[in-house]
Amino acid sequence: MASDRDRKMWWLSLVGLPPLVAAAIAINAWRNIEDYRHRIEVSIMHGPDHLDYAGASWRLEKVRLIGDGRDTQLKLPGQMRLVIVRMVATATRDIGEGWGQCEISLTDGAGRRWRPLDVNLSNDISRDLEPDKDPVSGCGITSLTPPPKDHAVLIEEKFVVPAEAVSALSARLSVAALRPKAIGFSLSLN
Repeated sequence: MASDRDRKMWWLSLVGLPPLVAAAIAINAWRNIEDYRHRIEVSIMHGPDHLDYAGASWRLEKVRLIGDGRDTQLKLPGQMRLVIVRMVATATRDIGEGWGQCEISLTDGAGRRWRPLDVNLSNDISRDLEPDKDPVSGCGITSLTPPPKDHAVLIEEKFVVPAEAVSALSARLSVAALRPKAIGFSLSLN
């Protein structure tokens, strides 16, 4: 049989549990809100062909639309399309770690957003499309070794999007140090 002291400790533990759970939930919610605020892009500067951002001049180099039979004979199932976006970034200063968490995404007029394909899948697609060339690295990989001042680097990302979204797509680029600021380019795919 439990002693009075054991019963008291049990009741104290039981009474202390709800405030501890509430505190843990509040702390976790606060961290999630801070993480969300750090990842959103609300101030987007759009440009026609090149923009200065994160210590570099960014230019939309090339956009390919694959899956409708025009660019290649490949037709993707379910009205899906592969969009390949190439950008050139010319460093205007020493970047250092300023490109950390570099992200390129696609958005449409309805506010939908698509993230790039996985690095391995992207490299496999590159090898299939251009077997004689080395795959071009994406933004995240390039951010690990950004170009020195006055040097350029080519960045490529691949996205799978629904065919009906293609006409209204724009590319958006951001880095962690400058969020919520980002830059965007209209892709003008028809």
